[in-house]
Amino acid sequence: MIDKITIFLYNLFRFITLKLPRKIAYLPGKFIGYLAYLLTPKRRKLAQKNIKKALGVSDAEAKKITKKVYLNLGLNFAEFLMEDQFTEADIEEMVEFNNLEYLDQALEENKGVIIYSAHLGNWELLGALLAIKGYKINSIAKEQKNSLFDQKINEIRRGIGIGIIPKGLAVRKAFKALRKNEIVALLGDQDARSKGWKMNFFGRPASVFLGAVQFAQRTGAPIVPIFFHRQGWLEHELICYPPIKIAADSSEAELKVELKRLLDLTEKEIERSPEDWMWLHRRWKKYN
Repeated sequence: MIDKITIFLYNLFRFITLKLPRKIAYLPGKFIGYLAYLLTPKRRKLAQKNIKKALGVSDAEAKKITKKVYLNLGLNFAEFLMEDQFTEADIEEMVEFNNLEYLDQALEENKGVIIYSAHLGNWELLGALLAIKGYKINSIAKEQKNSLFDQKINEIRRGIGIGIIPKGLAVRKAFKALRKNEIVALLGDQDARSKGWKMNFFGRPASVFLGAVQFAQRTGAPIVPIFFHRQGWLEHELICYPPIKIAADSSEAELKVELKRLLDLTEKEIERSPEDWMWLHRRWKKYN
C-alpha cells in the first residue's frame, strides 16, 4: 500500500510540475524539500552534525546550510521530473560548461571514459544533460527499495538515453560499455562500508569506493572528474577536470594515491558550495 501511495504522489507531482510554467515549476519541489526537512528530524540532525564536524561552523550556520541542502534536494526532484522534456537548446541555456573538452579528449583515446562525480548539485541532471548532448553515457545506479518507483525513475533515465547499470552487475556491464567507447558514470562519495579503502575525508576516516581506479586500471579507460553546482532554478555550472590515467601495473599504494586525489577534488568542490552536497548520508559510518 505504501508503495502504491508513493507512486500516486510521484505521478501527481510530475503532472503538476509539467503543467506549471517553467519559471515557477520549482514550487512543488520546494514544497517537498520543506516537508522533508520537517518530517525527517533524525536526518536533519545528522546533516547538521556532519556539517559542523567537517566545516567547523557554528550551530546556527550548520542549521542554515542544512535548510539549503533540503531545498536543493527538492529542486533536484522537480528538475528530474522535467528531464525528459529538455532539449539540447534548453541544456545550453541552463548550464555553464567549464572545460568539457577534457571529456572529448578522453573519448578520442577510444577506451571509454569513467566519469567520477559526487552527490553534488543536481547529480541526476548531470547524466541527463550529457545524454541529451549526444554522449553515450551509462550510470551505475542503486536499485530503489520501492520497485515501482525504481521503474518510474528509470523510465525517465532511459527515455533520455542514459544506460542503467545496476550495482550488482556493475563490473561486467561497465567493462562492456567501456569497450564500446562509451561513458560509465559513478558517484564515489558515499560510505563504502567493508568494500572500501580507509581514507581521511574532511579530516575524519571514511570508507571510500575504489571502483573508479579499479575500472581504470583494468580497462585503460581514463577517469574524468566532473562536478555539478546549482546556481539557481534551472541554472547550473559544470566543472570538468583533466583526464587521469591509471597504469595497468599500478600497485595498491599507487591506486590509493590516485583515489585520494579524487577524494581531495570532491572535498574542494563541496567546500566551494556546501549546500550542494547531500550531508544527510552517513558518510563516516564505517569508522564512527
